[in-house]
Amino acid sequence: MRLIVKRLSLGVIFALLVALVLQAKFHVVEEHRLGGGYALASSPTFSWADFQSGTFQPTLERYLEDHIGFRPALVRLRNQLAFSLFKVPRSSGILIGRHNVLFETLQAKSYGGYQLLDEARVRSRAIRLRTVQQDLAKRGVQFLFVMAPNKARFQPEDLPAAMQIAPGTPSNYSRYIKALQANAVNLLDMVPLFAAWKKTEPYPLFSRAGTHWSGYGATLAADTLLRRLEQLGSLRFPTMRTVGPPVLVQTTDSLRGNDNDLATPLNLLQQTEPIPVAYRQLAFDPPRPGQTRPPALFVGDSFLWGLSQFSPYLTSCFADDTRLWYYGMAVYLPDKAFTPTGLGCQDVDLQQQIESRQFIVLMITEHNLIKSEFGFTDRVYRLYHPYTPAENVVIEQIANKLITAETTQQPDSAWAHQAQAGYMAKIRAEAEDIYILQHRN
Repeated sequence: MRLIVKRLSLGVIFALLVALVLQAKFHVVEEHRLGGGYALASSPTFSWADFQSGTFQPTLERYLEDHIGFRPALVRLRNQLAFSLFKVPRSSGILIGRHNVLFETLQAKSYGGYQLLDEARVRSRAIRLRTVQQDLAKRGVQFLFVMAPNKARFQPEDLPAAMQIAPGTPSNYSRYIKALQANAVNLLDMVPLFAAWKKTEPYPLFSRAGTHWSGYGATLAADTLLRRLEQLGSLRFPTMRTVGPPVLVQTTDSLRGNDNDLATPLNLLQQTEPIPVAYRQLAFDPPRPGQTRPPALFVGDSFLWGLSQFSPYLTSCFADDTRLWYYGMAVYLPDKAFTPTGLGCQDVDLQQQIESRQFIVLMITEHNLIKSEFGFTDRVYRLYHPYTPAENVVIEQIANKLITAETTQQPDSAWAHQAQAGYMAKIRAEAEDIYILQHRN
C-alpha cells in the first residue's frame, strides 16, 4: 500500500511538471496577465564565458521562474492565501485596512506626518507661489492651487490600527494650507469639502479598492473646480447637465477608470466586491452666447486623471489646446485615455505655454507636497525672477552646507544619497527655498 501511494505521488508530481512545461511552451490554456507594473526576464543567450563565470545560471533561473507554465494562476493563489488568511498584501506600497479597504502606504504615512517639511521651508514655498501668482496675473493668467484629498485622511477609521494617529498631528498638508492662506494664494482645498460630502452624499467618494477619488467623487470635484474658475476668471463655462440617475456598480469587473487601481496589482483569485459605487450620467452642451472654453494648463499628479476618465470635463469645457503636465515631466492630452503627446515638459517653450493660457491649475495630493510642486513653480519663478551670478554663488554655498550637514549627520549613507538620481536637484531646491526666505521675502 505504501509503495502504491509513493508511486501515485510521484506520478502526480511528474504530471504537474509536464503540465507546467507544456503550458510554458505551447500555452495550451489561455491565461490572463498579472496586473501591476513588472518586467519579465528575457531569454538569456548562452556563452561558455558566462557559464564558467557563474553569471549565466542565475539569469536562466530568473527567466524560467518568470515563464513557468500557469505562473499567473500560481501567483494569484499565493497572493489570495496571504490576503485571506493573514491580511498581507503581496504587492509593495499597499495597506489592507478594516473591511478590506485598500490604502496606498505613502498616503497613509503622509497623513501621519511622514517626511515632515520644516515650517520655514513651507513658508518659502508659499512665498514663491504667491509671487508666481502675481506674475501670471500681470499677464492675464489666473493661477489656482488645488489640494486633492488623501484617502487616508478622508477615512482614517478604516486604516490599520498601527497607522492611526492622534488628532492635531502635524503634517505637510496642515502646514501648506496654513502658509498658502497666510500668503493669499488662490486655493481650492478639496479636503474639507470631501469631509463634508462624506456626511451628505449617498455614494462613496473613494472606492474600496482605489487610491484616487471615485468616479462619483471626481465629478463633484470637477463641478466645484469649474465654479471656482468661473469666479476667478469672471466667465461662464458651457452648460453641463445630468441626464439620468447614476449608474450603480456592485461588481469589481464593472469598475471604471482608476476605481480598482490598488486591487489590480494585488493579483488575487477572487477580488473583494466593492461597496456599490456610482457613476453620474452627464451631458455637455456646446458653448452658448456668453459661455466660453478657455485655454488652460493643468499641472499635477494622478488625481488629474479623474477629471477626464469618468466624464469629459476637460475636453468639453476647455479649449482644444489645453494640456496636462503630469508630475511636471510629460505632456498629455486631456482626453479620456490620457494620451501622451510624446513631449516632455522641458521640451516646450515655458513662457509661451503659460502666457497663452487663461488658467493654470496646480493640483497636488498631500503625499506629493514634498516634491516642490514638481519643479513647476521653480521654473516659472526663475523665468520672471532669474538669479544673478552673485545670487547663484550664494545658493551654491547654501547647497554645499546642506550636503556637509547631511554627510556629518549620516556619514554611512551620505554618499549613497548623493548618488541617487535627482539628489543634487533636490538639494538645489532646498537651497533656493532658504535663499528666498532669507533674502527675497
